[in-house]
Amino acid sequence: MQRGLSLNDRYALAFAQGYNRQQDLGANLLRSSSSLENPNVDIWRALAGHAPGERKPVNDETALTLAAVYACNRVLAESIASLPIGLFRIMPDGDIEPADNRPENSLVAINPSGDSNLYTSYTFRSTGQFHLGMRGNFYARIYRDGRYGARELRIIHPDYCRPFFDPTNGKLFYEVLPNPSMGYVGKREILTPDEILHVAALGSDGICGRSPISILRDTISIGLSNRDYVLQIHQNGGRVRGALKHPGKLTQEDVESLRTNFVSAVNTGKFPMLQSGVEFQAISLTPADAEFINTAKITTSDIARAYRIPPHMIGDLERATFSNIEHQSIEFVKNTLLPWLKNWEAELNRKILPLSLQSTHFFRFNVEGALRGDLRARMDSYTKAIQWGILNRDEVRALENRNKIPGGLGEEYLTPLNMAILGQEPDPNNDPNANNSTDPNNGSAQGSTGGQ
Repeated sequence: MQRGLSLNDRYALAFAQGYNRQQDLGANLLRSSSSLENPNVDIWRALAGHAPGERKPVNDETALTLAAVYACNRVLAESIASLPIGLFRIMPDGDIEPADNRPENSLVAINPSGDSNLYTSYTFRSTGQFHLGMRGNFYARIYRDGRYGARELRIIHPDYCRPFFDPTNGKLFYEVLPNPSMGYVGKREILTPDEILHVAALGSDGICGRSPISILRDTISIGLSNRDYVLQIHQNGGRVRGALKHPGKLTQEDVESLRTNFVSAVNTGKFPMLQSGVEFQAISLTPADAEFINTAKITTSDIARAYRIPPHMIGDLERATFSNIEHQSIEFVKNTLLPWLKNWEAELNRKILPLSLQSTHFFRFNVEGALRGDLRARMDSYTKAIQWGILNRDEVRALENRNKIPGGLGEEYLTPLNMAILGQEPDPNNDPNANNSTDPNNGSAQGSTGGQ
């Protein structure tokens, strides 16, 4: 560490040194061998007609132009942003109740930007999840009031925020660079972890998440190359695979003239006129061409698999049926959304809540609505829940967004009459099948009297 530098300059230098080492490491990780059994993107691009070494640039902007990448990130961002989130507290008796009156609940669930009114809770979470899906990290500046409570969250673009360790004490810091487009002007800042809300995707160091775009760089590049190749075909009026056959010998000028006239007619949608014995011989589709056609499907499937998105949710209905889409949607909530939601909740709990509340309060997303099946399945589960006293009728109506039963009639919990506690004999007076009536006018009594 150089002497004579300010604290910020020393931190920036330490970060630059560590960041360069990470960049070199990432570059080495991206270099991989290639074979016919495991071809890399350069071989695919050679098959598509591109020059050796020419590589389609893959970054946020180019990757988003690929439909599968955009669709996967849109599904994740909109799904997480549309789920209700709230603050809850654990009562002394163990019950859990909403803590709607806490300012932390309003900050996360209603207005994250506080008095600035920059974005809603939906926009905040959808943007954050979009950054996670594209860059692997979501950063937001936490502004605190005089009591050190969180009062405002300001989104930071991942390009302008970088975590690093101070080698002198091993502590984590964040460098925030000026970004006028997002409200950050002036000089760069060095912030502590309690000033930054940092949700990270899967990574190798426990601090920074790996960018899915960089990990899927080769797959995305293949998809972009295929798309551009098909686009070029359409721009040229369609692809006609074949050869022109002439009975005689032509000069180079005649060959170019014949080819130009034929291609010009095809590109403009006209029928080419073949004269002087010229014949067109079509060339059948080769196995390599068939494999190239399937590459688009493979690329879409690979991207959906990496983001763990069911294919039908991004418009791929090739293998979807009416019987399995509902189960795939429920699995999407359990296997795809739930890990992301736990990641969000953990970071919100430790950064937004004061230390004195972290043992009794917590943020939680409500996924019950997304896990519900069709109407028949819901009614069957509700019936069992009411019958066994798990839910009362008002709670069931609340799950279906209906008002309570007037007069408090729906607040009672029901239970079957033919049940008894284990180890205890059932009370015959409560036996629903026994005749416990003492009324002589009862039908059963009359029957027995008549029999006498």
